[in-house]
Amino acid sequence: LGLLEKLCEGCSEEEELSEALSQASAMCTSLVERTSLAVRDATEDAAEAEDAYHIRLEAHSILARRFAEEAEGIEEQFRTNGRAALRIGQRLELAEAKRRQCESAVTLVRRWWMMENLAEQEDASGEGIRVAEEVRGVIPSSSCQMDPLFTRPENSLEAARALKALRTVVKSRGNSAAVSGSGAPLDPNSGRRFDLTSRLIQRTSAALEQRLLNSFSEIYGRGGTYDFASAESAGRAGRLDWVQLRELAESLSNFDQGRSLHRRYVQLVVTTRFPEFSRDKRNNARQRAPEPHDPDGGSDYESEEEEFDMDATRSELSNLFHRVSEVCTAEFQLIAHVFATSSSSSAASSGAGGWETLSSETIPLQVARALLQRVISDPKNGLQARINELLKSIDRRGDWDAGAKKLDTFVVIHEKAAGLFGLLKDAAEQMLHAGGAEGKGSGGGKAEKGGSGDGSASSAANARAVASLVQFLTSQEMNLASGHRRGYLNLELRLLHHECCAGLDRIGAKLTRPLPTLGFGGARSGTGTEGLAEYRAPIMPLDKEHLKQGGYLEMINGVLKQSVLRHPLIHATDSLARARLMFGAGPAGGGGGEGT
Repeated sequence: LGLLEKLCEGCSEEEELSEALSQASAMCTSLVERTSLAVRDATEDAAEAEDAYHIRLEAHSILARRFAEEAEGIEEQFRTNGRAALRIGQRLELAEAKRRQCESAVTLVRRWWMMENLAEQEDASGEGIRVAEEVRGVIPSSSCQMDPLFTRPENSLEAARALKALRTVVKSRGNSAAVSGSGAPLDPNSGRRFDLTSRLIQRTSAALEQRLLNSFSEIYGRGGTYDFASAESAGRAGRLDWVQLRELAESLSNFDQGRSLHRRYVQLVVTTRFPEFSRDKRNNARQRAPEPHDPDGGSDYESEEEEFDMDATRSELSNLFHRVSEVCTAEFQLIAHVFATSSSSSAASSGAGGWETLSSETIPLQVARALLQRVISDPKNGLQARINELLKSIDRRGDWDAGAKKLDTFVVIHEKAAGLFGLLKDAAEQMLHAGGAEGKGSGGGKAEKGGSGDGSASSAANARAVASLVQFLTSQEMNLASGHRRGYLNLELRLLHHECCAGLDRIGAKLTRPLPTLGFGGARSGTGTEGLAEYRAPIMPLDKEHLKQGGYLEMINGVLKQSVLRHPLIHATDSLARARLMFGAGPAGGGGGEGT
């Protein structure tokens, strides 16, 4: 309409208007024709594009089916060839294992021949080889007759493994390697040469083991701070070189599974870390201590009474238990780092890493158990012996005040022992994590082929060993507590009976002879600290004739007086308070018939 208005603006007559409309109609017709042509062209182009797309899509589908068929063929070939490759790999591993066994056998034969030649030379010359001196390094290397494998300290681990293999050959002589199938000896001198060689091997093994033990004692004896942050920190000044100790322990594990080292280590810990347990040192201290002396002659009984101080005893027991806890906790960490051998080293040393690898994981726990048994249960120089000696020193005084002090000592020992064993159990459980971290750090990269089965099996073995150690600590705690509880209970009943009788005696009451009863005064047995199974107080009646002579007034002011009747209750209350500390306040405290 706007276009029509513009066309009509310049038209004044109908002819002009008609002409303009004709032109407009022609223009619209031309425009429609062009539009229809464009639409037809576009439709044809779209149809052509669609046909081309269908053609390409079909070509792509054909190509995809071809690729899928080729992938299936490759997968089938991979499965077929993969099984063959796996079998080839297994055969290669078996061949490699056999090759290593052959190399080990060749090396073992060469070393046997070397030892056999040395033994024959020694026997022919008539001059014995100074094996101990050469192995210890007393004789210079240029003058040594033995192989440098056994004389140089840097070859200690390889030498220990070689001697272990040679000793295995000596032990297998029962298989009669020098006798043929018909029973006739192949060489009449073979038995003699074998004996000479075996004796030389035993001498060399003993000398090398002694050298390694002396080196271990020397490094441990130097002492130092325990720093397990890294292997580099162990070599710093003022720190214990636990890396060298671990290397020596690994070498010594080839000698009777390291039992000599375990005994030496326990002895070193007891002698250097616990001077309180040495009986000779305690006797020397008593001899140096000034004895109380009376100017008029004889012993001063009052000064002897003053020697026993409960506070000093409590302090001494606290220091003793704290010392045991501190040393054992530190030594547990050292044991976990020194005596824990990696799976790879165990397999290399044994040649067949199954059972021995798992058993080597529990060696630190075995060492810790041996240390605890020596520290706690040693009958001469242990914690139990020290406590018994302290209790016997109180018994030698022989008065009733000493008995009361002994009761307090029992309570202190029970409290300190409970805390000590709790700390030791926590330290034992921490050994599992320390040993696992050490094993991962030392040989974790080589254990990938073993899979998760070996790791889980070793972790399970470690967990069982830790549980066994904790159970051992629990049994030691129960053994210590049961003996002290029995001795405490007997002494508590004796003193309570004595206090009751002494209170009646102070007010002038007269007691008759005790009535004969079963188990009078306690029955002797082999259990308990004092050899008493159970104390039964004797029945001591009041003298009725003496009460009649005094009359009712004296009776009321005497045995029936309220303060006199309260006196046994006061002592019984104190006894129950001590009993709660010894046995606990509930059914879970003392347990059984000995509970309060």
